[in-house]
Amino acid sequence: MNTNHALKVAIFVIWHLGLLQVSCVAETLRVGFPSLATGFAPSWVTADKGIWKKHNLDVELIFLRGGSRTVSALIGGSVDFILGSDLGVTTAIVQGASIARVGVTTNTLGYSMVTQPNIKTVRDLKGKIIGITPGRDAAYARVAKLLRDNGMDANKDVTYLAVGDGGPAARVAALSSGIIHATMFTPPSDMISEKAGMRILVKIDVANVGGGLNTTPAFVQKKRPQALRFLRGYMEGIQYLKAHKDESLKIFSKYVRNPDLGVMAYLYEEISTRVEGGLRPQGEAVRALLDLAALDLPQAKKLGEKDHWDLSLIDEIQRSGFLDQLGK
Repeated sequence: MNTNHALKVAIFVIWHLGLLQVSCVAETLRVGFPSLATGFAPSWVTADKGIWKKHNLDVELIFLRGGSRTVSALIGGSVDFILGSDLGVTTAIVQGASIARVGVTTNTLGYSMVTQPNIKTVRDLKGKIIGITPGRDAAYARVAKLLRDNGMDANKDVTYLAVGDGGPAARVAALSSGIIHATMFTPPSDMISEKAGMRILVKIDVANVGGGLNTTPAFVQKKRPQALRFLRGYMEGIQYLKAHKDESLKIFSKYVRNPDLGVMAYLYEEISTRVEGGLRPQGEAVRALLDLAALDLPQAKKLGEKDHWDLSLIDEIQRSGFLDQLGK
């Protein structure tokens, strides 16, 4: 083992054991997320287990209830980072917003179109009411694409109804009570609805950015060390999630407010098999997101797969050997 490698290993071990003394006071970071969906579960684990605190950060996770609100919070400066709202972030970038995309939680997403039990095919949705979250987010875009793929006019053949405050519970209730006929869910809300007697009509598994980590170029420039510690902590939280299923299930249950560990296990399997430990986006996933945005904003087609991404942070972390040591 050469001297430089040995030094890296020693520093990592000391840090991991919590023995490294840091002279500065832990800095607060405000991090927004839009929904209680799969892609945000690693952040719940990272926060709940105090992993960001090990990296000298006091991270405040803020549930902002909806993609449009989450993007607005970042642009307005009321949060330092946001997780997810990936379609909204892309739309904002196309429209001129200054946002730096620094990593992803997943490069694939799983959605389910859930309906009332009497609906047997996608075409049966013609003339029906489809529940969506406030603001046009990725789930709405998936609904529109599914309708188009089945020969329907996504703007004329159905009625959209914004339900609740961005959380899935309101749409589960609206579906069960007949206020809406269908909605698009990510796990575990699809399973919860199915247990309530609803039908999972279609499952969609797609290459697409999920749980993207977004900040501003100004934050990266002025507070790069904090951004690096935030990403290292998140990577360590992902590693913890994958290695500690039972503890992760308890944390999921607390955030989703569902005591059914069977449902939480469904969520765990969904995220643990998709999560990107190194936070690196894949070109296919980025392209798919741009194509999705282009359904409403054709100019999104002009963006390349590397535009508005700053991967220098995760590159630096990888070069440091941090990820290799986490793996061991």
